[in-house]
Amino acid sequence: MKLPEKFISCDWGTTNFRLRLIETKSLKILSEHTTDMGIKKRFQEFKEQSSISQDQFFAEYLKNQIKNLDGAISNDYVIVASGMLSSSIGMHELNYANMPLAFNGEDLISKYIPFDDMPDLLLVSGAKTDADVMRGEEVQAIGLSKALSKHEKGILLLPGTHCKHITFEANVFKDFTTYMTGELFDTIGKHTILSASLTSATWDVSFQDIFLKGVKKGLADQQMQSLFSIRANTLINQVSGEQNFYFLSGLMIGGELASLQHKDGTIFLAASGIYSTLYKLALESFLPAERIVCFEEQVLEQALLTGQQQILHTYAE
Repeated sequence: MKLPEKFISCDWGTTNFRLRLIETKSLKILSEHTTDMGIKKRFQEFKEQSSISQDQFFAEYLKNQIKNLDGAISNDYVIVASGMLSSSIGMHELNYANMPLAFNGEDLISKYIPFDDMPDLLLVSGAKTDADVMRGEEVQAIGLSKALSKHEKGILLLPGTHCKHITFEANVFKDFTTYMTGELFDTIGKHTILSASLTSATWDVSFQDIFLKGVKKGLADQQMQSLFSIRANTLINQVSGEQNFYFLSGLMIGGELASLQHKDGTIFLAASGIYSTLYKLALESFLPAERIVCFEEQVLEQALLTGQQQILHTYAE
């Protein structure tokens, strides 16, 4: 395959869909289009019909959405899709690539799918260990690998609904672990007895002490005995729902980060917004500053595109 002048980045997650027309060499974003048609919703719609196959059903949506990108779309371009599109509820299921993975993405499984009426599709797999799987985060990691390669070894943190800790050494991603921190926080806050004691609030420095108190409990593996204290503190000590919200956040994040207390190497934090603030505070509570590297917002925004660009280069070679 010849390296195209431009490519279309397809970021099709569980709940959202995004296309971006990208200048291959510079990674300049020329056009962007988003919808709320996530993979899960599209798959449900596929199951409700029987006229066309699963791959055709997803391809049809891709074709129609590409029309919403500004400018003429040439069939010489390539759509690069990583993440859920290669899952069992996506367009075409690909097996997970086995860890370890080289920084250049050459170990990922790719499938080139040609089309007559739209740009061809380069579909990229996820990755797995003997006990864990991921789809999408591995491409972000590849997109950040240039900065990681300056260090012999370390751990890349990708906070989110299902947080990933990816270990690397000598330009190879060796292993990873998934933490359901975000999903558990949301579930506890909405579907347990603690929901009445929690009030979502915009971050303010006044919450720092209560947050770090939660982090300390989490680092000490005291999550289970500390959860109900949130309810008790509301009833007995009149602790506010906003304070409880950040105590629980600290408790969950501290529990996630506890294993890092016993590991060597630099910790790379790939997080933006409130995630960046809270994870940085938590890490700084037990690690020296020189062992923590926080990626800049601009680098994170381009991580997926940089990873897809690298995979495109590797596939074209």
